[in-house]
Amino acid sequence: MVGKMVDATRGTVNGTVLVAVGEGLLIGFGYFVAGVPNPVLFTVLTTAFAMLPFGAWIAFITAAVVLISGGGSGLAAGAVFCWGAIIMLAGDHFVWPTLVGGSTRLPFVLAFVGIFGGLATFGLFGLFLGPVVMAALLTVWREWIFRPTAQ
Repeated sequence: MVGKMVDATRGTVNGTVLVAVGEGLLIGFGYFVAGVPNPVLFTVLTTAFAMLPFGAWIAFITAAVVLISGGGSGLAAGAVFCWGAIIMLAGDHFVWPTLVGGSTRLPFVLAFVGIFGGLATFGLFGLFLGPVVMAALLTVWREWIFRPTAQ
């Protein structure tokens, strides 16, 4: 069981970092296309903040506000916001649970519940604790249901 819990923790950390880098780079591409001032800086900030809940949202909303306040078009600022929202919703709700669930052999729904249930219950620490608890419960359940019977 300890091995499953270690795998769940490792998978959660790796999934968080990989998804944050992917989201940051994709949103950063939008910064370049839209003409956001200092797009590399905003890309780095978005990537770093994407590791925190709702952090990347603050970064790309700030980039949209900087774009519009610096004389950029409202359409470009709206496009930055919409592109960032699409990337974040897809990454956080589909890609991240899939990566975490795949590394811990948790089904998608259990990984999703573990991640967001842990976040709701334990805060930021729950992002890591939730999948670990779900992996432990699934391991106990599998051992209980599928244990060989003595004959």
